[in-house]
Amino acid sequence: MIDRFGQEEIASVIQSIKNASLLSGYTNKFLGGETLQKFEKDFARFHNCKYGISVNSGTSALFVSQLAAGVKNNTKVAVPSITFTSTISQVVACGGIPVFTDIDSESYCMDFDFKKKVKFAIPVHLLGHPCKFEMIKKMKETGIFVIEDCAQAMGAKYKNKSVGSMGDCGIFSFQETKHITTLGEGGIIVTNNEEFAEKCRRIRNHGEYYKDDDDIGFNFRLTDTQTAFGLVQLKRLPSILKSFRKNANYIIKNLPEVIIPPMIPKNIDHSFLILGCKYDKKKSIVSREKFLEKLTKNRKKFLKNEQVSDIKGLNFRPGKIISSGYKTTQYDVPLYRKYRPKKKLQNAEDFIQNSFFLDIHRWRTKSEIDEELKILHRTSKQLSS
Repeated sequence: MIDRFGQEEIASVIQSIKNASLLSGYTNKFLGGETLQKFEKDFARFHNCKYGISVNSGTSALFVSQLAAGVKNNTKVAVPSITFTSTISQVVACGGIPVFTDIDSESYCMDFDFKKKVKFAIPVHLLGHPCKFEMIKKMKETGIFVIEDCAQAMGAKYKNKSVGSMGDCGIFSFQETKHITTLGEGGIIVTNNEEFAEKCRRIRNHGEYYKDDDDIGFNFRLTDTQTAFGLVQLKRLPSILKSFRKNANYIIKNLPEVIIPPMIPKNIDHSFLILGCKYDKKKSIVSREKFLEKLTKNRKKFLKNEQVSDIKGLNFRPGKIISSGYKTTQYDVPLYRKYRPKKKLQNAEDFIQNSFFLDIHRWRTKSEIDEELKILHRTSKQLSS
C-alpha cells in the first residue's frame, strides 16, 4: 500500500505546536494564523478561486455557505437524489426545503429540471465526476445561487473548469477518507465573491468581530496545526490525483464483463474518489447482492492475511471496500420522506438498484489491485450465465 502520510506531515504538526497556538492564531478579525491563511489562499488558488474560508468540516461548509447565501425558513433548495446525507441535512438545518432532482444516467450527477422554481441549488460532483458546466452556467443565468458540493471531487475539472469555480461558491471536505485531509476532519468554502467570503468568515466566528455586526454565527474555526498538515497534503495533491487516475483507469480496462465501468468523457478530469460502476445483471445468473456475497467469500479465501488499511480503520477487510454503494435515494431516508417528490426519479432508482462501488484503487499498489481484480474475475466466472 502507498503511504498516505510522510515525515513532512508529521514535522509540520510538531513545528506548528512549537511556533504558535494550538488554536487558529488571533488577529483583529479572527482570521487565523499565517499558516491557516496561507492554506486557505493556496487551496482556493488550486481550484481557480480567489478566496478560501476554512471550517471544521465539509458539513459545516455546507451550512455556513447556505446561511451566507440567504437560505432560511421554507427556502427551496434543489438537491440531487443521490448524494451523501450532509447535502440534504444542512438544507434542513438552515430551515430550507430540499427539492429533489433526478441524476444523469451517465455521470450520476444532478440533472436539473429548469421547470422547478428555486432560488438555490447544490449540484454534487458525485464520486469525483464533475457536473456539467452548461447546467451550472444556466442555473446562474436564471438567477439561481449555486453552491457546488465538491466534497468528493477535489481537483476535478469539466472542460478545464475546476470544480468549485463554476458556481457562486464551492465546498470541500478534508475528512479522513477524502483526497487530502487536515488531520481527519476539516472543510473549506471557496468563492470569487469577496462580500460572500466575508459573510462566511463572520458566520464561522460567532457572527461578530467584536463590533455591531448582526449575523448569527458559530464556532466553526479550523486550527493552525490542522492547516499546517493540510499545506503539506496540498503539495501532494497533484501526485495523489495522478495515482488515483492511473489506478482507476487500469481497473476500468481490466474489469470482468459483469461490472460496467463509469463513462468518462474526454472533456473532464475525473478525480475518482470512488470508482462508481454498475452491475450488469444480463451477464450473471445471480443478483448483485448474491454476487457480492460470493465475492466476499472468495476474498476471505484468497486474502488469507487480513490487511489493515490506513484509509478508514479495518477498511481492507473482505467485503468492505467493494460494495453496492448508497443503499437508498435521499428522499427515501426516513428523515427526508416528507420532501419526497410525487413521482420516483427513475435514474436515481436505477442507480440504487444497479450501482457497484469499487474502492480498490486509492493508495493501492499494482500488486494489490491485481489481486482484487483476480478475485473479481474468479467470482464472475463462477457466476456467469
